[in-house]
Amino acid sequence: MVPAELQPGAEPQWTVGSLFGQPQGGAPSEPPVGLRAEPPTAAPVPLQEVEGRWVIRGGQPFPGGGRGFDASDVEQLDYNNPFGLVIERVWFDGRIVYAVELGELDLDPATNKVAQEYQIVYAVELDERGKPVRPPERVPGQLNIYDSIPGMAKYSPIWQFNYVVVPRDYIPNTLRSEADCLHSGYPILRSTVFEN
Repeated sequence: MVPAELQPGAEPQWTVGSLFGQPQGGAPSEPPVGLRAEPPTAAPVPLQEVEGRWVIRGGQPFPGGGRGFDASDVEQLDYNNPFGLVIERVWFDGRIVYAVELGELDLDPATNKVAQEYQIVYAVELDERGKPVRPPERVPGQLNIYDSIPGMAKYSPIWQFNYVVVPRDYIPNTLRSEADCLHSGYPILRSTVFEN
């Protein structure tokens, strides 16, 4: 027997785990203008399908999902950010992807898998432990650079910072990939700063 709330045509119920962050027992509210999804072009996934590769729009699952890029090489992502996380744009192999930063960690890279992140700076000084003595002088407008994305063997959600030191006449976002950094001829300082 199918519960009443799962019967075809039944009004969907919000739960404590709703992706929009609606409180349990609360009535669904209209999302802020910036979070309203465009009307989907496909029909919603039928209630009988319990899982799949979907995007969620307006509380309804629709076929889709997966990584895709537009003609400008920007990741096509729908995300309503229910927890209000800070989101950043990051270069990966000349394409823009989105990431959230969850904080700095202390760990041993010899016993923990880490991915590499490159930050383009005018100046940085590391102490004997590999930590910045003061905040690096970042190049304004330059996006950080990832060496990998989810699904790649070398990907990790923990990032080790590498500082690429460029001259003052560097044009922001000239470097857009790990290969660009490694072949640039600019000094690269590997730190012991790790972020999730």
